[in-house]
Amino acid sequence: MNLRRSALRATVALFLPFVLAAVVAGQPAAAAWVATTTFTGSGAPGLAQVGDRLYVAWTGSIGTASAKVMNVGYTTDQGQHIVMVGSYERTPQNEGPALVADPNSSAILLAWADGRARNTLTMSSFDGTAFGCRTSFTGITTAHAPALAVDSAGQTYLAWTDPRRHLNIALIDPGTCATSHVMTMRNRTVLSQTSPYGPGLIFDSTVSLQLLIAWVADNPAHTVRVGAWVGSSALVNMATPEIPVYPTSGPSLAAGPSDLYIAVRGADNHLYYGYSQGCRPTCFVASDIGTAVRSGIGSLASGSVIAYFNGAGNLEIFSFL
Repeated sequence: MNLRRSALRATVALFLPFVLAAVVAGQPAAAAWVATTTFTGSGAPGLAQVGDRLYVAWTGSIGTASAKVMNVGYTTDQGQHIVMVGSYERTPQNEGPALVADPNSSAILLAWADGRARNTLTMSSFDGTAFGCRTSFTGITTAHAPALAVDSAGQTYLAWTDPRRHLNIALIDPGTCATSHVMTMRNRTVLSQTSPYGPGLIFDSTVSLQLLIAWVADNPAHTVRVGAWVGSSALVNMATPEIPVYPTSGPSLAAGPSDLYIAVRGADNHLYYGYSQGCRPTCFVASDIGTAVRSGIGSLASGSVIAYFNGAGNLEIFSFL
């Protein structure tokens, strides 16, 4: 794999708070690393951190448009080398899987639209050695990438877009794997908001301490919206991030020590990235950072890593050290 030390572009000021947030107090800020791999595929990659392993999952290039191979691997060196753990699952082209670290174990949780079962919403776990607890949510389908998040109480949430393009959120209980060998979905809520893409999801540990969902609105401008889900069908604390471009992917969300982060691909096939500047939503803005992309953007929940397919079609992992 080709690893290059990346000098931040003229828009480095956008990322400076992000870099500083990841640095131990009193130490100088480290530069960012960009690992350009030889892997190709489509859709936003999924990211999750467990110990020293950064897991990455993506929709590969092998297979039909409706059922591409879903690849899963991990790296311990910011993407310089990816150890493949294998997967026989299939996902639709341009729709990546979602990942999140299971707060109650050393496993990761995965969610995807099953390309071999008419896009049935499906989840499984990977404990570092083997996949397990594969769960197909019968009767629930999605044509787009789902999203996963964990709140401060260790509860796991899943968000997706249904066939009528409505946003859905549900609580997922992986704890039932031990007895029934499947995960349990509870408190499914169908929202009134609609989107042509999959949503982003994160627990806001910075200000609101609420579960936030982001989506591209189903309107001519494709306005990006963010709202807090508090268990009902009505979102609260709605915000409209300033993104100076027509989005062509679902947004991803991340939460750092003091800021929220949002990433989306624009109609010009550039990566637009922004942060809340500590005052969401009034100054939640995103800018073109000068990076060409062919996919949506995947974000690690902590905001320290993003991943995408670059202008040449290769998986790229951007880490703030």
